[in-house]
Amino acid sequence: MEPIRERAADAQPRPVRRAPWSGRSPAAAAESAREKIIDATLTCIRRHGLERTSISAIATIAGVSRPTVYAYFETREALVSVALEQAGASIAERVVVAARRRSKTAGDFAVEALIAARREFRAEPALHPISQAPADPWAANEALSENSLEIARAILEPITSYDPSLESRLDEITETLIRWLLSLLIFDSDRTSSDTKLRAYLRRSVVPAILPPDSLEGSAEPGDAEPADTAATKD
Repeated sequence: MEPIRERAADAQPRPVRRAPWSGRSPAAAAESAREKIIDATLTCIRRHGLERTSISAIATIAGVSRPTVYAYFETREALVSVALEQAGASIAERVVVAARRRSKTAGDFAVEALIAARREFRAEPALHPISQAPADPWAANEALSENSLEIARAILEPITSYDPSLESRLDEITETLIRWLLSLLIFDSDRTSSDTKLRAYLRRSVVPAILPPDSLEGSAEPGDAEPADTAATKD
């Protein structure tokens, strides 16, 4: 019996087999998978529109299973919401740069931010659902969600550098301008048919709505007045 005990004592424990390390921590891998799913969602919306963007379609584009998608996002709406917010955030810097380039006053910045945002939204297919709000009320509500308003507030925050007194009203100004932007995205008219006409229209209508009267001096520019009705003039 002694030799048997010796062999047992001499036996070495079998090494534990481990999966090869990819070089990334589990947290980093999870974040990468999450971003991959969000990118796939934006791709799906661009290709097929919001109505045909399903969890199955997103999973196929991302190269993952449906359960994997649900592991990161509980519902399709939650995933689409995050994707649209990310698309909106990606254009924020360009909107601010474009608005600052042409602005000397707070009124200028509000007008130019609306014009630049309208142009950027229409150039990004993933954001087209917001332009179709009458057909998809969910998309319109998403534009006024808490996270969307935070992104918009960050875009509009430079307006306070032109007029510090607007800081206390920035949240209200942000919501007002988002509502104007939704209208500009959904409806076109002769007054919005060019940037020049749109700029003049917004100076006449939006600027007085968001700025106190003492801030309006010097905000108008030549050409901002609406052309007179020639037929009425002849009468």
